[in-house]
Amino acid sequence: MNDNDKSRETLIEEIAQLRRELEFFQNRENTLNGTRGNGDCEQCTNLIREVPEYLYSIEFAQGKIVGTFHSPQCREITGYSPSDYTGNPNLWMDMVHECDRERVRQFLLDLREPLYCKSIEHRIIHRDGSVRWVLNMSTAHRDASGFTLRQSGFLIDVSGRREEYERSLRLLDDARHNSFTDDLTQLYNRRAFRVLAEKQLLVAERLNSSVLVLFMDVDKLKYVNDTYGHFAGDALLVELATILKATFRESDIIARLGGDEFAVLSMEIAPDSSDQLLERLSANIEKTNEKGNNTAQLSVSVGVSRYKLNESDSVTGMLERADRDMYMKKLRT
Repeated sequence: MNDNDKSRETLIEEIAQLRRELEFFQNRENTLNGTRGNGDCEQCTNLIREVPEYLYSIEFAQGKIVGTFHSPQCREITGYSPSDYTGNPNLWMDMVHECDRERVRQFLLDLREPLYCKSIEHRIIHRDGSVRWVLNMSTAHRDASGFTLRQSGFLIDVSGRREEYERSLRLLDDARHNSFTDDLTQLYNRRAFRVLAEKQLLVAERLNSSVLVLFMDVDKLKYVNDTYGHFAGDALLVELATILKATFRESDIIARLGGDEFAVLSMEIAPDSSDQLLERLSANIEKTNEKGNNTAQLSVSVGVSRYKLNESDSVTGMLERADRDMYMKKLRT
């Protein structure tokens, strides 16, 4: 058990003790029915007022709300006063954000064990229209037949913590995206290609499917950089990335491995699909060159390899074979 779990258990125990003390005073109030002294009344009122959390208790009869108690702190969290709840017993559920309402209803239905607190984080709509995140700790009191007699608990505004948590998630997603994406072309990078390709090979193994890897580089990129500048070379790389996206399927894995090297992993759907893919790629490159948008003409060399099923093949092995195939084609031209 980690420190967070221990802290959570400690908090739950303290809350349960606080709830028992609150119920003690409430029971005394109901039993004495006005016969107690003013000192006892003030003590109970002061206790409720000093508790920083928004305490609530909802009474039921035959499944319908017949009475509610809401501590003064409800105004700070929800914008509504205790008297607002008296006029509208269903106000609390009405203010639960519509995207969380069904989840909260199910949470309440799952409060089966008596005097056992459970928690849920959900959104509410504040009276001013703003959205707040709350931690709702609640417990249900049921009769022998299982019908709810009372639901009681407390709410804490956790909007600040939730916003920080969501901001951290966004930063993590951005970092994950950046670690898998080539900055210039916005294709997958070498690391992402290996990770995703290895998963795709496992799928191919299960389906007994053939997989192609195309390895390519941009011809004479150094010459373009030296003659026209690196902006011209970068423009060719970005143009090739655009062409690859238009040539291959969305399910194919397209990556810039680094420098002028690119790779594509594609599930082979027909015995001659590699020839079709190369023809389509060549046609798309030719169309781009005809437009004359770039200073230099785009030309690529491409090698192909197939996944060797049941031979302990690997992404590295496929890339090496495709690289050799590309090199041999260059020698023949």
